[in-house]
Parts: sequence; C-alpha cells; structure tokens
Amino acid sequence: RAGSSSQADQHETTYRPSDYRTTGHLMAKMTSTEPIKRPVPMTVYGAVAIIATGGLLFGYIIGINSNVVTKGQLICPTDWKGPVGTWTSSGYGQCWHLTDLSMGVLSSMNLIGALVSSMFCFKYGDVLGRKREVQIGAVLYFMGSCTAALSPTLWGVFLGFAIYGLGIGFAMHAAPVYIAEVSPPEVRGTLVSAKEAAIVMGMVFGYGVGAIFASTTDGWRFMAGAGAIFAFALGAGIVLLHRSPRWLVLQAVQRGSALQPDAALLEEAKAAMKFFRGDYPEEVEAELQSILSEAAAVAQDKPAGWQETFHYPKPLIIGWGLVTLQQVTGQPSVLYNATNIFKSAGLSNTATLSSFGVGIVKLLATLVTVWRVDQFGRKQLLYWGIGMMAVALAILAIAFYQTQCEIPLALGSACPDDMVKIPGAWGWATVLALMLYVSGYQLGFGPISWLMISEIFPLRVRGAALSTAAVVNFSFNILMNTTQSTLTSVLSSSGTYTAYLFMTFLALWFVHTQVIETKGLTLEEIEREMTSVSSKAEAASLLKSAKEGYGAAA
Repeated sequence: RAGSSSQADQHETTYRPSDYRTTGHLMAKMTSTEPIKRPVPMTVYGAVAIIATGGLLFGYIIGINSNVVTKGQLICPTDWKGPVGTWTSSGYGQCWHLTDLSMGVLSSMNLIGALVSSMFCFKYGDVLGRKREVQIGAVLYFMGSCTAALSPTLWGVFLGFAIYGLGIGFAMHAAPVYIAEVSPPEVRGTLVSAKEAAIVMGMVFGYGVGAIFASTTDGWRFMAGAGAIFAFALGAGIVLLHRSPRWLVLQAVQRGSALQPDAALLEEAKAAMKFFRGDYPEEVEAELQSILSEAAAVAQDKPAGWQETFHYPKPLIIGWGLVTLQQVTGQPSVLYNATNIFKSAGLSNTATLSSFGVGIVKLLATLVTVWRVDQFGRKQLLYWGIGMMAVALAILAIAFYQTQCEIPLALGSACPDDMVKIPGAWGWATVLALMLYVSGYQLGFGPISWLMISEIFPLRVRGAALSTAAVVNFSFNILMNTTQSTLTSVLSSSGTYTAYLFMTFLALWFVHTQVIETKGLTLEEIEREMTSVSSKAEAASLLKSAKEGYGAAA
C-alpha cells in the first residue's frame, strides 16, 4: 500500500466504510463496523507538496517585489550615470525613472493579473478541473518569469509580471480545493493550511534572493528569472498526480446521470481514490460511494456557473466576510509601512535583513497554525490571531501618535519622511508590534480564511465559489495598496491604525456570530450543515438511485 512504512511519524486518520452519505440530515448506515485507523499515505503529502509550490511562487513574487522596484535595481539610483530608459526604449543595462503611481502599478501587476485569471475561473474553473488549472498556472508562472527577466523594454517587464499574476490566479484557485478534496478529514486543516506556509516560505525565499542580488548590476533580472525554476518544477510534478476524485465523480454524474454515471470517469476516480488512500478496496469503495451519493444529490446536467454560488448565502457570507476582513484589518498597510517602522527604531541600514526577519516570524507563526489547526479548530485560531492583531494595532496607533521631526521646521512646513522618528522606547515597541501583528495574521486570517472557503461550499459550486472569494480578496488587496498613501494623508498613520483596530473588533464579532467550526468533519458533513434538502424521502431516493447507478456503471 502507498506510504505506510511507519505509523510513528505519520498522521493517523479514520475511515468509516459503513458511512454512505447524502444531502440534508439523512445518513444511511450500511453496517455497524467500527472505525478503522489507517496511516495517511505519503502520496497525499507528496501531492500537497507539489500543489503548494504554486503558493510558494505567489509568495516569491511578494518577497522580491521591494528589491526589484527600488533604487539601484529597476529604478535608477540618484547618482546614476548610465542610460535611462523610457517606456518603449530597448536595451539591457538601462534603468528607469518611475513616478510613485507607476511604481505602485508595477508592484500591483501580479495582483491585477491574478484578479483577471480569477474572474476567468468564475466560468471555466470547474470545467477545467483542479489539476489542469495548476498546469496552466505553471506555464504562466514560467512565461511570466522569463518575460520579465529577459525583456529589454519596460512595457515587457510590466507584461511579464502581469502574466506571472495570471498564473497566481489559476494556481491559487485550484490549490486549496484540490488539497481539501484529496485529504482525509482529520488532517485536512493541516494540509490546506500548509499552502499558506508555502506562500510564506516563498516570501522568505524571495527576501533571501533579493538580498543576494541586491548589489548586483541588473540583479532584479536574476530575481525575476529565478521563479522560472520553481515553475518548471511545479509543471513537471503535477503530471505525476491524479485528478481530484471528488471532481471526477461530479463530472461523471454531470456527463451521465445519477442512475448511469460516466463509467470511464468513475474508474478514473476509483484509481485516484486508491492513489490517495492506499490499497484498501472496501474502504476506497465506501468513500467513493459516499462522494457519489452526495454528487447525485446536488449535480445537474451542466456544470455550475459562478452565479449559482449566490444560491448558498450562508457559506457565501462566511467566505466573502473572511477574505474581506483579512484585508481591511490592515494587513497590506502594516507590511507596506514595515520599512518606516524599522527606520523609526534606528534600523534603516538593515532594512533587507529586517524584512527577512519579518518573513521568518511569519513562517514560524504559520507553522504553528499548520501544526495545531486540527487540534484547536478554526474559530479558536481566528479568535487568537485577530486578538493579537488588535493588540498590535493599538500599540502602533499610540506609538505613531508620538512621532517627532528630528530637524527644526518653519511654521506650516512638513517634515521630510526620513526625518520623522518615534521617540525612545516607543520605536522598539513598534517593531515588536509589527512582529506581533504578523504572527497574529498568520495564526488566524492568513491560513484559516482559505481553509474554510475550501471546506464550506457544496461540491457542485466549490470551484466557482473559490473564484468569487479570490476576486473579492484580490480586489480589496489592490484597493488597500492603492489607497494607502491617501488614507495616511487624511487620517495620519496613527489614525489609520486606529481605523484598522476598529475593524478587528468587527472581525471578532463576525467570527463569533457567523463562522462555524469545521474541525474533524468530512466535506459531505459540512455540506449538510451549510445546506438543506427538501425532504428525507427525496434524499433516500437520491441515495438509492446513486448506489444502483454506480453498481451498473462499475
């Protein structure tokens, strides 16, 4: 059987071959067999590692961004004597003078691309399937990295980062759903959260590569091009994996019927389930039958459109609420001001190293979540994480209220940005607050939001629902990034952090009143919790039809 060499160093999960599930509150028990404990096959972990590489590439572009769009790299330094490029000029060895708006747009090109591809996944995500989406994402990652790194023109660099962003949209849409659909319920939270850990690892790697090439001429090209190596590895690795068995079963029912599903797709689903569960025929058959019963209860003759996600208001409110609140509680803004926070504590000469330190803190906090999410549960970690963010924002608001200018100012004149300091111990308090905020975000909102979105939507609309959530997330991320300077000018830094603090209070209320706990439940059990069926008689009929149809197809 696949990967069971030692139970001591593997998670154990429980399979219930007696459970055959359908929608509503009906559960038909076929036998009274006690649960059988099995080690999680290494094929599951291998699949997660490959799929999560798409997240690593997302984090990588975030990590290198501040080292690419900076003076001495793509942006000309103050004392530059070489060629200065224009929008259409062609050649290597040149750099560019960009306005603040242009630099902001360039930094956001990957998010804009991700937003576009997420909207494409609205309509075609479930048609393409999880595996094919990742394959498309790998190709786009590779093309984007090479285009940005090798382009002799500025518009080509913009285009390269936009293509890279298209890859983010495809890979991030498919990753949480695929991982959730192939993972046993007892470790599903851990494995889906591992995707967030991969994003943070990508950020740390990006910071490291940025530090290595920071003093190299045209070093930004090496930074951009290094992503192609991981993109190639992702494309090669995904070829080895099976398509999601849950997606295959749904396609089998949609292309055939509940009475007579598509036999070829069912056989492929059975092979995929064996790949991810090991060589236990009865248990594989039982889990496949459970998925088939659920698919028969919800599937129609054609794939679900993104509009159908609005037929499920309860999971939609939870999903959209979480991805919106994770942005409006200040995550983009706090990281945007990280350099200023370090400067306030006298660390302006070690900004790159300090950014690397932030990445390490993010990674450690994420690993804690990955390690304990299936023990503490989703809501508990959200409470803790948001609470830590609230404390950090309160410290930042108070500290930035103390800012002083280090040089005398004429009446009515503004203090230069590099002369604004936070006095005494408050400067170091802001550094500790930044670390606390990052830890809280990675403990709660960072991994938990996407984990829950991958769990709470019914199978039929799961892919489309991920698209809507991704569009909302990327839209608010772009909005927060592009309005940060304006918001700070109007409210001041202290006022901005105070506004984010109030948003954390709203987030705590939302988690308490709207979010459900999904720890330890199968996806089918969560679906019954989030939806309803018209009658038990209808559910029983669907269950009987699905079982008879599967038997005939097999």
